[in-house]
Amino acid sequence: MKKQQFVTTLAVLGLCACMVLAVHQRWRFPLVNAVVNTVLLPVNAVVRQFSDAVSSFRDSQRLNATLQEENRQLKKELDNLRSAEYRLMLLETENKELQAMAGYKQQRDELTLLPARVIGVSLGDLHEFFFLDKGGADGVHPDMVVTTSEGVVGVVDQVYRHYSRFMLISANQSRMGVKVLRRESRAVGVLTGLGPNRSLLQAEYFGRDDDVRPGDMLVTSGIGGKYPARLCIGTVSDVDADVTGLQKLAQVEPAADLSHPDRVFVILQEDVKRRIEKEIAEEAGEAKP
Repeated sequence: MKKQQFVTTLAVLGLCACMVLAVHQRWRFPLVNAVVNTVLLPVNAVVRQFSDAVSSFRDSQRLNATLQEENRQLKKELDNLRSAEYRLMLLETENKELQAMAGYKQQRDELTLLPARVIGVSLGDLHEFFFLDKGGADGVHPDMVVTTSEGVVGVVDQVYRHYSRFMLISANQSRMGVKVLRRESRAVGVLTGLGPNRSLLQAEYFGRDDDVRPGDMLVTSGIGGKYPARLCIGTVSDVDADVTGLQKLAQVEPAADLSHPDRVFVILQEDVKRRIEKEIAEEAGEAKP
């Protein structure tokens, strides 16, 4: 057994020696050179294929890493572009809102308008109440109207020093006097909210013979002095008789977006009742000796 291993080892060493000799002195031993080439050519081919495969795999890995890095860079640039586009869209929207508010302020210069931002929504209450960044320190009082350049959105119901809360005109408990803005009509009614449905309001207590039609514009009536007159509310979309047949009900599409109010005005104009009470108190004070 040991003798066989020795012979095998000797043969391998001899072959290796012949291979080395054939490589370096192949011109002297053509026969050995031919034999070695016959043996080595297939081996060289296999080794070359393996080497090429390894080289190709490494090239593929480098290419893949390069492509991944380029993909990350492109994704980052795309995200930056989208972010810039979104910021530009916000700026354009904000600019349009500010222009509309400035135009509204010029049109209603008889009103004292306090610009405000919606900073939150009241939890519960069907999200019918929103908070403003202006409060008593800014001159805000309960029952003041909150409006946008498009139309009325609500009425202040709670006031704190630096913020306040207002109720949407779509809230169930909301009530506001309205009239038809058409010269031929003297129809006057009461606007009520329909709760969660902010895309539709209802005007009640129109007389059976009142001239109210789809397409009519409704504005605040100003009756009672609680709210300023001629503030835009919305457009009549449908008119029908109530269950008694003695009055008319009008479905109204609000002019302002009640779903996501943002930039608004608080109308600081004193209502008639408060002003009269103030004047009476001042006169009573002057009359005292």
